[in-house]
Parts: sequence; structure tokens; C-alpha cells
Amino acid sequence: MKRLLAEICVVTLTFAFWAGTARAHGVIGKRFIPSTMTLEDPFPSDELAMTGGRGSKNIEGRESGVGFEFAKRLTPDLAIGVEWEYIFVNPSEGHKTSGAGNPEISLKYALFRSVEHEGILSVGLGVEAGGVGSKRVAERVTTITPALLFGKGLGDLPDALNYLKPLAITGSVGVNIPANRKLSGEEERNPTTVAYGFALMYSVPYLQSFVKDVGLGAPFDRLFPVVEFNFETHANNPKRGRTDAFVNPGLMWAGKYIQLGVQAQVPMNSRSGKDVGVKGLLHFFLDDIAPNIFSWTPWGVIGPAQK
Repeated sequence: MKRLLAEICVVTLTFAFWAGTARAHGVIGKRFIPSTMTLEDPFPSDELAMTGGRGSKNIEGRESGVGFEFAKRLTPDLAIGVEWEYIFVNPSEGHKTSGAGNPEISLKYALFRSVEHEGILSVGLGVEAGGVGSKRVAERVTTITPALLFGKGLGDLPDALNYLKPLAITGSVGVNIPANRKLSGEEERNPTTVAYGFALMYSVPYLQSFVKDVGLGAPFDRLFPVVEFNFETHANNPKRGRTDAFVNPGLMWAGKYIQLGVQAQVPMNSRSGKDVGVKGLLHFFLDDIAPNIFSWTPWGVIGPAQK
């Protein structure tokens, strides 16, 4: 697995330094808000993301995985997506195992956009199809997740706060609802949980283009330092009120065709884990790479993802 990740990094970096400036995805007004690695972003878009990570070790063991997410806009404000992950499990007791997780199908719709205030509000719906993946690692129950997502740039702050204008915040809250609380022959093990969090990021491109050019050259002029906070709270017994919590500091780089990211996963309480995990992201902007293909829909041709 280490060799595979190393090869991916080499190819990614080669492509990255060839690419031009970022422009399409997550654009609202003059603000580009990149996709984050832990929380779902609020922008319907045409994208392909490759992900990988090694989770923090908790009382049950450690889980790692590699996967992908593909999304396609059906209208300028509506996108459909599918994601899948291959999971590696190293339990505290027992033998290591691995297998395909359950696929997830999702819809995302942008309810509101404000170019003037660099804001967006979206709703999403995800369905994880239980029992499709490997029995060794995947849940048998189907989970339905309605969610609310938002993004807001701080470019409308007064000029006295110029150096805060490159900041942006994104966030989401969703409810993971199992189709069956209890499967035949099993104890209750499929709780309803509430997943929520927010991300703070600082845009170096925004700083240099709209606040002050501080003289940073490539590749540093396209960096986005970011920190994400994500939580998941059990909403019913027997673990009602239990919360897993993580802080995820990281760094992202965005070009014309791709986005790269790396992030640490730091547990915020003893229930969440004992050590630091790590995540990586390689994100392709498909409507920039192949606009003639990804601007097509059954209902007509749509423009780029930028607004």
C-alpha cells in the first residue's frame, strides 16, 4: 500500500506543477472555496476525487482505506454523485481483514447563492446501500443521510480587517438514519447519529489577488491552510450522547485542473482515538479537463461550475 501511495504522489505532483491557476469549482463571486477532506463541500460540481487515509486507533482498532468519489451536475444547481471505498481493518482483537465497503449514492442541490457576500447554502441526501460491500468490513444496514451544507467567504469584511478577508468557513450537519435499527438475529447495533462540523481556511490566492501581493511565487501562491472540526453524536441508546470528535489541520493546493490535499486527524477525546491519523486527496476538476463532455446533460448543455 505504501508503494502505491508513493507512486500516486509522484504522478500527482508532476501533473500539479504543469497545471495552471484554479478557477472553476467552488467559485462564488471572486472567491474560490476548495473541497475539504473531511466535510462535504456545498458546491454541486463535476468532479472525481481519489482519497486515502489511515485512521486514528481507538478501542476497536484502526481502520484505513482508499476510495473515490464521482459527481456530475444535472443542472447548474443539482448534482448526483457516487462514492466507494476499499477498507482495511486492523482490530484490537482478531486478525487483519479488508474488503469493499458499501457504495453511497448522493444528491446535492444549491438552494441559495450570494455573489456579493460570497455565500452558498445547499441541501444533500446520501444513501449508503447496506449489504452490498464485503461482509468482512461493510455494514448490512442501509443508511439514509439528509444534510444541510454551507460556505461563506469573509471578503465582505470592512477594509480595516483586510487580512481576514481571505478567510472562509464551510460546514455541514447531517443525520445518519439506519433503515433498520435491528437486523434479524442481532442485538441493537445501528444507532441514529448526528454528524456535524465546520472548516476554516485561508486563501493565499485571495490574499495576493484582492488584499496585498506579498510576493509568494509558485507553488506557494496557490496554497490553502485549513483546519476542520468534525463530530458525530449518538442520538439514541445505548450510547446516547457519546460523541466522537476530531480536529484536522491540513494544507491544500489548487491548480486549474486538480486539487491536492494532506491532513492530520487528531482525536479530541479518548473515545475517538489514541494517536494521529492522516488523510490525502487528489481531486480532478472534470468540467475544466473535458468541458465538452461534462457540460452535457440530458436536459441540455450547462456552463462551467463557477458562478
